[in-house]
Amino acid sequence: MGGELYDLGRGTLKRVWNTRVPVKDLDEAVDFYQEVFGLVLRVDARGENRAIMGAEDPLGRLELYVPGPGDARQPGGDTGVVFATDSIYDLHRRLVDEGVNFLLKPEKQPWGAVMVVFEDLYGNIFTALEDAEPYQGENKATPPERKEKDSGVTIRFVQSKP
Repeated sequence: MGGELYDLGRGTLKRVWNTRVPVKDLDEAVDFYQEVFGLVLRVDARGENRAIMGAEDPLGRLELYVPGPGDARQPGGDTGVVFATDSIYDLHRRLVDEGVNFLLKPEKQPWGAVMVVFEDLYGNIFTALEDAEPYQGENKATPPERKEKDSGVTIRFVQSKP
């Protein structure tokens, strides 16, 4: 915030690595997320009161945990998590057959995506979009260009590969 220009593409936030979702019963939640949502148990740390679930894409993870009684965040409410799916109608049909409650059935949004909103067994709310491909460009930031004041020099920052 001090105005220094020393950023060379390092030290920036690259992606969301993990999202935490509070649950009431970890064993029950792991079973539900595996059997109903079709997620894979990636890290079984139930001895530490948590478990990490993920889809086939290893870049997104849900960490299920049981909050303590004094924790501000308890199960229920909007998680802010948005899943991508290749068929929103098949996802909806499969989850309805599993008894999942939908707050929004498949509906085309004004901005183009077909979307659903649903809850897990504790009232945690999730969103899913069909074919998020058109929106993937939103996740690929163009490297910023910065021009030094009165220098006439343009600096282009190139993202390094992990």
